[in-house]
Amino acid sequence: MTDIPPANWPGTFGGRLGMTYVRTDCGHAVAELVVQPEHCNPPGVCHGGAIFTLADDAMGAAIHPLCPPGTVPTSAQVNIHYARSSRPGDVLRADVHVLSHGRKTAVLEAKVTDGDDRLVALVTASYLFVAARRS
Repeated sequence: MTDIPPANWPGTFGGRLGMTYVRTDCGHAVAELVVQPEHCNPPGVCHGGAIFTLADDAMGAAIHPLCPPGTVPTSAQVNIHYARSSRPGDVLRADVHVLSHGRKTAVLEAKVTDGDDRLVALVTASYLFVAARRS
């Protein structure tokens, strides 16, 4: 089984964004992002894409250990509901749980909250298990 996050993770998009993992377990992950000015749009509000990346990357970490041998998870459909904005200095936390998984698919939920435990976004997703590419 691959460590989550893997050793090469810091060079990935989530790693470059500045995400950190607080916890990774089989079917559960918690990741954080301290909102920086470069994560924001011109009015100074955290870009929805940064929030999405935090949730999506953490979802991958939660489902990865449940993949059947020889497969990797890939998101098939993601729904995100933004509840409130965040600004530089806010600490966003994605708490992910696998709701259901089988041999070919999985359904996950992520709650993204701020430092005051207020909901920033609710994310649900379905993942497919696909054959791992060979390097």
